[in-house]
Formats: sequence, structure tokens, C-alpha cells
Amino acid sequence: MLARKKASEEESEINAVNTFIFLRHGHSAANAAGLLTGQLPGIGLSRQGRNQAEALIDRIGRGRIDFLHLSPIERCQFTIDPWLRSKNSSSLQSLQVLDGISEIDFGRWSGRKLSSLRRETLWKDVQNRPSVVTFPEGESFRKVQKRAVEAVEEIRSLRGKDKVHLVVSHSDTIKLIAAHYLNMKLDSFQKLQIDPASFTVFLGDATHLSLKTMNSQATLKEILN
Repeated sequence: MLARKKASEEESEINAVNTFIFLRHGHSAANAAGLLTGQLPGIGLSRQGRNQAEALIDRIGRGRIDFLHLSPIERCQFTIDPWLRSKNSSSLQSLQVLDGISEIDFGRWSGRKLSSLRRETLWKDVQNRPSVVTFPEGESFRKVQKRAVEAVEEIRSLRGKDKVHLVVSHSDTIKLIAAHYLNMKLDSFQKLQIDPASFTVFLGDATHLSLKTMNSQATLKEILN
């Protein structure tokens, strides 16, 4: 009897539809300056980004968030701090920092002006053939997609029924994750767009994820209801 009950509970968890909300950090000081910073420390939010972070108190709202997963890069923490300090975060069960959803390590490109990088020979491949790109003394897009998807699979493996996960990460990282679960070729991922403080939402059980919305500036209540 107990064995049947346990099996039934496990089957229920496998079939439960969980919600995965990917939030890009707010507009950063580097975005404002036109810099590619990657994993460089000490990059805060711009005034626009700080306003976006404050707006997230209401955009995330009072809806249930069970688990929060953060990139270790500071601008992600700065983005979610106002909501975390608000009463709207009272449903939160767990917070974890995940290296797998961190920004790309752009190596020697880190800290350089985008206007200068666009003149580099590699830039064309970054836009059109990212599958062959490894940044000088940095990561490849393939490596970043692999570690990011592994992190999402770790999140998906957490036990529980009908749970809501909020994942705070970065534009390219979220695009690479989305491309994987949408069965897109890596060379097509640059066609996706993820703006600062936007929500991209997937719904799914243990075997399948489906896209609910991408790059949305709406509230979670508007998206999920």
C-alpha cells in the first residue's frame, strides 16, 4: 500500500507542470557606456536599470515564487534586491547562486567598447556563425550553452509539484538556453532578443518545456494568468 502511494506521488511529480521564469538583469552601467564587460566585477546598474529593478517589485508582484536562482555576477543581485527586500518575496523557499547561468567570459574582449569590437574579424562570426566562436582567452558559445543548460536541468531536477522558479541571468545566456529548448541550431540563436529586465517564461514537466513568452516587459500576473 505504501509502495503504491509512493509510486503515485513520484508519478504526480513527474507530470507536474512547473514554471521557469528567466529574468535578464536591468540596464547596466556598461550597457550605458557601450562596453562588453562579461564577467568583470564591479559593474552596477545604470539609472535606467535601477528604475527597472524598483519596478520589478510590482512586475514580479505578489504571485508565488518558490525558488530563486541567481547568476554570480553583481548586476543580477542588484536587479533582484528591491523585490527581495519587499513583502512580495514572502513565498520564497530557497535562493541559490548558480555559476552555470553566469555571463559569458569574453576573455580579452572584456571591458572593450562594442564600437571597436565590431571592427574585429571575429565579430562577423559572433553574429553569423557563433558555433565556431571561442573568445580570445575566454569561453566558446558552445561551452556556455552546455553549462547553462546543465544548470537549468539541475533546477528542473528539484523535487516538488507546480513550483515556480525565477532565474536571474544575462542576455546571451538566456538566449542560449531558449535556443536549446526550442531546438534551434546554435548558429541561429542570435536571432533571439532579450532586453534588460525582460521576462522569458517556459512551462514544463520533467520531460518537456514549452515557451509561454519571450522578452516580455509585462507583469508576471499578465503573463501567467
